[in-house]
Amino acid sequence: MIRQETYQRIAEEFGTGIGVADWDGTIYESYTNIRKLPDEMKVIVLTNHIIKKGIYQQVIREVIKLEKKYKNKRINKSTIYEKALDMVM
Repeated sequence: MIRQETYQRIAEEFGTGIGVADWDGTIYESYTNIRKLPDEMKVIVLTNHIIKKGIYQQVIREVIKLEKKYKNKRINKSTIYEKALDMVM
């Protein structure tokens, strides 16, 4: 849950309300191999998974720590999310 002030600031900055969207369609329509998904799509799938599990806050804390740790390394964002998810679970 975010504070009201943060919600107002973000809503004013983007000109709209904020919330969590749920994916309705199939994720892998055009991809037969999950490893060939673009990195951004993997992050979306992982984020959706951790929201449904109810561990979003813990995973994001670990993501922030890992991003600081791997700041100068070439590592995909989805890999950081996977590592953070493994650390929490």
